[in-house]
Parts: sequence; structure tokens; C-alpha cells
Amino acid sequence: MNHKVKIFIFNTVLALLAVVFSGCGKTQTYAEMLKQESESIDKFLSYGGRFTAPIPSNVDEILATGDRLHVSNTVPFYELSNGVYMQPVNKGNGTKITTTSPNNKVAFRFLRINLNTWASNPYEIEMFSNTNGGVGNYYYSDIKDYYFFYDPVYTASSSQYYTYGMGIEYPLAYLTDESACYLVIPSQMGFSDGVSSVVPYLYYVEYYIISK
Repeated sequence: MNHKVKIFIFNTVLALLAVVFSGCGKTQTYAEMLKQESESIDKFLSYGGRFTAPIPSNVDEILATGDRLHVSNTVPFYELSNGVYMQPVNKGNGTKITTTSPNNKVAFRFLRINLNTWASNPYEIEMFSNTNGGVGNYYYSDIKDYYFFYDPVYTASSSQYYTYGMGIEYPLAYLTDESACYLVIPSQMGFSDGVSSVVPYLYYVEYYIISK
């Protein structure tokens, strides 16, 4: 093998290694992360026979699954604002959560699952599973540590200025005190400390009016 051929092979190998290592170390752009988020949400909402639907014109026709342990494929994920989807589990005790005291301070329990991680290897979700269930404050002794004052300012631009984002408040336009639901919340409508990471979550949430 002559000297020129050896140099050609050597340079080719170096070029291939550069491509491999540059690919391994590549950081996603913001646009790529948004695309991944959208794909993860779409995969979840169509997995296992799940489906979406608009909110009925008669809100009394909103269905609830009655099953907090599993995501249903017989009740839709209702389309709310700004890419948030809700599947009611329990519509509550009938006491409306309002924007005025004393019915505006709302405590909540939650568990959540990273939908980007889920989408990479989909499985049947059991939110309360000890092995691959959700994480959150659900088992905390005092849920009053997590609360917000209900304020239905349904704008994506303001969401990041709320500690828990606006997405978690959206269901309260249709549910009442002591209600529960599953929620798909994109990053821009989720917890403020996670907006920049562009991670969508599936939440299980329970709501409770609390006194000041």
C-alpha cells in the first residue's frame, strides 16, 4: 500500500470519527425540542385507542372515567386552551371554584410522568405504580404546601410567571371542589422552573378548596 493511499484512508477515518463524535455531542436546538414535545404529546394522545374531543357546548355532558389508577380509552382527552388536554376522573362535589374568596384558594395533589421519556418506550401507564408510576406531592402529609389562587387568565404568555403554570388551572372552568383529572400539559403551560427544558408531562391532579 503506497503512502498516498495510507494518507487517504487515515484522513477518511478521521472524518468519519469526527462525524460520529459531533453527532453524539449534538445539543438539540429549541425548535427541535419543541418538535419532540409535540410528537411525544401526539403519540400519547393516540396510544392504546385514546382520542381527543372538544369541550361539549353543554358542559354537563363532559364525561368522567371514575378510575384514578388508569388512563382511559373510552373517555376523551378534552381539548382546553394552549395545547392542554383534560380527561376528568371525578367532576367533584358540585361546589364551584371561583375567582373570589373564599372559593379561590386551591390546594392540589399531583403525580406526573415525563412524556418525552414515555414516548421513547411507550407502556401502559399506571400512575400509582411503585416501579414506573408518576412522581409528585401526592403522598406529602400536608397538601396545603402546594396551592394557587384561581385566576383564569388563559394566556400562554403569562403562564411562565405563575409558579405552577396556567395549565393546571384550566380544568377548574369545568370541574368543582374535590375533583380529579388527568392532564397533558406542554412545557410552556407547566411549572415555571421547567419551561426552558421543553418537557411535556402527563399529570394526575386532585383539587381542594382550602380556607386562608
